[in-house]
Amino acid sequence: MSKIDIKIPDPSWGSNLANIILDLEKLRWKELIWEIPPHIFFQLKNIFQMLETLGSARIEWNNTTLHEYVEKVIEQWDNENITKDEGQKEIENIENAIKFIEENTISTTKINNAYISELHRIVTKDLTPPPSWEGSRNPWSLRTHNVRIKKSNHIPPEHNVLQDYVDEFITFINKNHLEQYQLLMVAIAHHRFAYIHQFDNWNGRMWRLLNYAFLIKLWFLDKNGRIINPSCVFYTDRDKYYDMLWWADKLDTKWLLKWIEYFLLGLKNEIEKIDSLLNQKYVRNNILLPAIDYALDRENITKQEYEILKFLVSKNDMLIKSQELIEIWIKNSVQKSRIMAELRNKRIVRPITKWWRIYTISFMNNYLLRGVVKTLEKEWFVSDFLNNNSEKVV
Repeated sequence: MSKIDIKIPDPSWGSNLANIILDLEKLRWKELIWEIPPHIFFQLKNIFQMLETLGSARIEWNNTTLHEYVEKVIEQWDNENITKDEGQKEIENIENAIKFIEENTISTTKINNAYISELHRIVTKDLTPPPSWEGSRNPWSLRTHNVRIKKSNHIPPEHNVLQDYVDEFITFINKNHLEQYQLLMVAIAHHRFAYIHQFDNWNGRMWRLLNYAFLIKLWFLDKNGRIINPSCVFYTDRDKYYDMLWWADKLDTKWLLKWIEYFLLGLKNEIEKIDSLLNQKYVRNNILLPAIDYALDRENITKQEYEILKFLVSKNDMLIKSQELIEIWIKNSVQKSRIMAELRNKRIVRPITKWWRIYTISFMNNYLLRGVVKTLEKEWFVSDFLNNNSEKVV
């Protein structure tokens, strides 16, 4: 198999792809209007990272459903010493990889061999190698044998020429691409990483993690200002995802452009949808209040706790001071202290100051998480794929 230079095909300006690129460039530099308080936004961001993590794992072999994962999160909150199975470790590793990306990626970051190898080390940590589980025989190292990809006619490069392909890939992604080609570069890089298949395992999850890194590096995704779930583009229709990769494997301009259009259209649709979560009225009425209703219906919270949370969420800053409980519901400070202690122990409120007098709603690691996930499903932020128990394809 001969080495093939990586090139970005030119779209026809005026084509559907060109319009998608222009729309994405507008989104890239769009000033985000922060109506939602940061202490709410970052909890939602954590949930979407959970969806990203689970979705990327489920595209491969992991068959944990979203509802199972939520229950395991709550179970771990109840019992921090619970033993984690390898499926949970896999998901936790992806979470740690996302954290690594956010902490170590800025516009000037070189995504080089060391960066990619460290990501692979993180995602395969403590996992048993195949065929027993989803670890790696050669963590963070290039594969030392030839491989075939299930459900694909593509044959990746032989292992003895792999380093040349990887070096070519690293050079390509770190070129100073003109702005109008940067998003095309991300799409081509995604396919190219899949084409090379440089590791003995975890290639799919690795290239989806690299998408996230590229979007941060290119200033397209502010890790502190926009929620995004890039893998949703692929797991919403997994069969189409693999079909499009297969056609792109032909490496001719026509099919590479079709792959780029598929990739970027999915990214555009996802960003436009998720940006609505910066709207405070939308988040309050469509996400948080229904989540509180859900918790009350299932008796995860008391009627009094429900009223307190409903009041808290109705405020513009979504904060409540301890003193307000006395002014509105509770007759004396002793009772107030008991109620606040119960809310803190359930972790459905948390202090935002070290003095523990100002609280906000907390929904990431407790019973309220069920309701928030349920409302995100109702609002079409969650793909059915995350709760489908059908056989996985790799």
